[in-house]
Amino acid sequence: MKKPYKNVFDKRRRDLLKIFAAAGISKGLLRASPLVGGMMASRLAEAQTGPNKSVVIYVPDGALPEHWYPNGDLTSFGAMSQPYSTVASECNFLRSMSHHRGGHGVMPTIINNSWGGDSFDVNMGRILGENLPFTYVNLGVHSNGKGVLTKDNGSDVPFEDNPFNAFNRLFGNLQAGGGDPKLNAVDAHLDAVNALKTKLGTYEQQRLDSHLTAIEETQRRLQELGGGGMSCAAASPPAEFPIEFSTFQQQAELQADIIALALECNFTASCSLALGNDGAEFTLPYLDFQNTYHSSIHGGNDGDPTYPHYRETRAHLSSLSASLIGRLRDRGILDSTIVCEVTDMGNGDAHSNSDIPLIMAGGGGAIQRGVSNAGGASYTPLHQIHTAAVALQAHQHPLYQGYQSEVIPGVLT
Repeated sequence: MKKPYKNVFDKRRRDLLKIFAAAGISKGLLRASPLVGGMMASRLAEAQTGPNKSVVIYVPDGALPEHWYPNGDLTSFGAMSQPYSTVASECNFLRSMSHHRGGHGVMPTIINNSWGGDSFDVNMGRILGENLPFTYVNLGVHSNGKGVLTKDNGSDVPFEDNPFNAFNRLFGNLQAGGGDPKLNAVDAHLDAVNALKTKLGTYEQQRLDSHLTAIEETQRRLQELGGGGMSCAAASPPAEFPIEFSTFQQQAELQADIIALALECNFTASCSLALGNDGAEFTLPYLDFQNTYHSSIHGGNDGDPTYPHYRETRAHLSSLSASLIGRLRDRGILDSTIVCEVTDMGNGDAHSNSDIPLIMAGGGGAIQRGVSNAGGASYTPLHQIHTAAVALQAHQHPLYQGYQSEVIPGVLT
């Protein structure tokens, strides 16, 4: 009896190789531009049913249950979850969840059932995107400091916190060679794109033009925030993209743009975004509360039992997470993507292991959406990512690490 994955993942690989061969796509052309591999992979992706992409969003230090839980049909939200009302129809808020290892210092095991091996984002990249240009993409916003989320063969993988570097690595020309670097991302792909256009139909050419336009628009936003450094006339890239707490929101929005673009262009099938780090050491100086996020949780509320500052800071991080979900929806790829928002505790002030604020989103018809009625104290973030893996059919693959063995009842359709 054949294993189920033989009809899912092995067939995808063989079909993609056939597409490359039939279109006359050479290895040199694939190396010259990830756009080529991504466009060819899109032919295969459109023939698939069900979600085939994964996104993990990390928000540190939980939330207060009394200010978090929406009602069952998501028509009413707590102060900390209110920003998700803009994408409510795409979300499933899990209820009464526990944590398998909650508190500070556990970030490497939030989406991993051990301190070694591959974390879930890497594992999904190997399974879902073995033929894509990038196995996984892990971006952050002031995330480097205490803890990492991503493990590759047991080794820590720091987040790329600089949107300029992330954009350049993903959308710059991968072909090695001499001479001055081509700093305009679209110009860097022109030779490969011109060769590719002769191999595409009218619809695919229109899609390719759309991808190139989106890349240009994202680059333009980077130029505006970075002082216009990424120009064709420059001899070398700007020394550093301004990574400052005052631009935390702009950085998060640019990273969300890059993730959505990388998934849309089929550069990768697995992305993660960390909004801050395990120590909550960052500040959001454009909000009313001027101290660190950690201080907004512990002792920064002047004894007010309603936690006004924690409500403000967590709601802002919620808005940034919701913004990424919205970008995936607006680019037409949320239905093919399973999003898991994870965290490391429940009540951040108490470092509790109960009432963990966890969200799943997207997936088209693979998961129940627009509800908050599933979960329970016997389920953890490991059950959440296992449920996502089942929705993605990734649990059928021999590389799947088996983060858990049970799905959360009532989540899958």
